[in-house]
Amino acid sequence: MTTEAAYQICLRIARKHYENFPVASWLVPSNLRQPIAAIYAFARRADDVADEGDADATSRQQILSTFRQRLRKPLADDAVDVALADTIARFDLPLSVFDRLLDAFVDDTGHRAFTTWQQVMAYCSNSADPVGELLLRLDHAPNTPSESAISASNAVCTALQVTNFLQDAAADRARGRQYLPLDDAEIIRRTYALYEHGCATLGSIRSRRLRWEVAMTIAGGVTMLDLCARRADPAERPALGLRHAWHVLRRLTHVMRHKPLVMQSISRRHGSNS
Repeated sequence: MTTEAAYQICLRIARKHYENFPVASWLVPSNLRQPIAAIYAFARRADDVADEGDADATSRQQILSTFRQRLRKPLADDAVDVALADTIARFDLPLSVFDRLLDAFVDDTGHRAFTTWQQVMAYCSNSADPVGELLLRLDHAPNTPSESAISASNAVCTALQVTNFLQDAAADRARGRQYLPLDDAEIIRRTYALYEHGCATLGSIRSRRLRWEVAMTIAGGVTMLDLCARRADPAERPALGLRHAWHVLRRLTHVMRHKPLVMQSISRRHGSNS
């Protein structure tokens, strides 16, 4: 399989399963779309193994173990392996970052309820933070991003993950999963602080287009956090829609100007759920 054909398959996977990963956005620089798609396809496939289907935990872990091996010895006839191997080689990406992602997926096969905030942070450091670090490394190549840039990126990714936990809290409880060991008010306060710290990552992103993509992602995440903070019914699952566009734009100005991030009301005119 040619490298170009492999990348095209990864792009189709990314566009078909697009969630919170900035693959389909026109803001992403064209030279990074294929590498980002390869990373996304790898993560999507591993996530599906961890969460989808009826296989037992041992079987899922065995498959994830083969993915770890294939990071070192990719299959020549597998599109994701071929594209990812090319991306790793061209951008000199450390395999340890991908190993952390796989560690998180292995944890998902035998989830234990989190009882401390430290456990939440440790989980996010594997499940979410590597994605932002990989984007930074693509953006900075052939140089390496600074530790402060990676720290800010980690804060953004962790905040997005915790926001997703808040959004899906009722569904997760129904599946027997407990990700949030503190009361919602305290979790929300800490998550605003994470987003605020994470805004510093914008100053370290070299590509203007990617900087706007990340800024929009943060603004959308903070808006979702606002929705979670103001919901009256804990069983409600907030969702962003066109009616929230004005609020997202308002949050974007806060992000770009590094203004303190605290809960903001969502007006009826521009997008209340009420």
